[in-house]
Amino acid sequence: MYRFPVEHVYLVDTVSSDPRAHRRALRLAGALGVPSPEAITLERSLELRHNRQASRPGTYPRRTGEFDYSRGWTVVLDTYCEGERFVDRVPRATYRDGRRQMGGEGVCRSALEFHGAFGCYHRCAYCFVDPYFLIACDLETLAERMPEYMARYPTQKLWKFDALTDTIVLEPEYGASELLVPLFAGLEDRHLLLYTKSDNVDHLLPLDHGGHTIINWSLSPRTQSREIEINAPDTYQRIAAMKKCQDAGYTVRVRVSPVVPLQGWREEFVEMADALFSAVQPDVITIDVVGWCLPEALDAAMDISRLEPEFAAEVRAGLGVSNRKAEKYLFSHELRASALRHVAATLKKRSPETPVAVCNETRAMWAALGDILQMHPSNYVCCCGPDCVPGHEMLRKQGANLPSSPSGSSG
Repeated sequence: MYRFPVEHVYLVDTVSSDPRAHRRALRLAGALGVPSPEAITLERSLELRHNRQASRPGTYPRRTGEFDYSRGWTVVLDTYCEGERFVDRVPRATYRDGRRQMGGEGVCRSALEFHGAFGCYHRCAYCFVDPYFLIACDLETLAERMPEYMARYPTQKLWKFDALTDTIVLEPEYGASELLVPLFAGLEDRHLLLYTKSDNVDHLLPLDHGGHTIINWSLSPRTQSREIEINAPDTYQRIAAMKKCQDAGYTVRVRVSPVVPLQGWREEFVEMADALFSAVQPDVITIDVVGWCLPEALDAAMDISRLEPEFAAEVRAGLGVSNRKAEKYLFSHELRASALRHVAATLKKRSPETPVAVCNETRAMWAALGDILQMHPSNYVCCCGPDCVPGHEMLRKQGANLPSSPSGSSG
């Protein structure tokens, strides 16, 4: 588990009613250096959550100096359930509706996702997450009810855990990987997807995954990884972690997400692509450009003058525009297309057989990049699509390029 400073560690009273959750909570608290966390009532936990949300001006990036990170993180150890009833304060599952998420303009696949926590330690400047962790400790309850969810969505083969945090940061003390990886190993046609920026992967290596766990890294060039994604491992540490997992038989995927178009990023991306393909062979890569915010938000998150001039100019031109809503697309089609084409072409030059998709992009973008992507928005494979599992027809040709699995593993 990452060691990071904490200001408060709270234990919600509902945790004590579940011995498994209580053991997990005390294990996490001990790893955080607070073996006797402060007990609070459910009402107090809801008050903390309300106060945190009320203090936030919206889900936009903030200047890294807005929060006093030296005071440490607030951690709330809670549960999904009260008795037999799921509660809403700790999200256990959300439905990603690809038909509505983009307002009909973009392309995304609908799917159900599971969650264990909200919050993150990595402190990426473009992210809205503040120094706060809300962690569900009764993971066994979620695992026991997964067959019910899967029965409701029989055509969904890939199940993502977690999109609201990076659970790998909390392992092995959290125990989500130890619980879920073997669970999916025993399912004939379902796969687990773990999404991370972390290099904290040693706990995964001995687990019996049976070829049914996919690990998806968010990867970025050197300067972005070190100076924008402040507490995250850098580019090369993430690639080394990928190699460990691929050598252990896991399927490895990469999201180049988000592309932050800093000056010099294009040259650094070429270096990154060379390092990536010299170490591992991801079975699919998805790419995306930073967005989901207003120009004011990105201006608050970082020094805009560090962006390539054309991107910086668009951010400045958008500042102060009234009645504008935060949308997926911060930059124009032309600028996004320029960045995405560079990424896709660089990747394809080094590994022509590796599928490359764009994430949450418009049909116009798919058309503009069609000569490189060689997939169609009505029929494509990506990192987290509900049918995008090993054996998918667009991934089968990739098998010849994958390294052999170690003895006892399949991947």
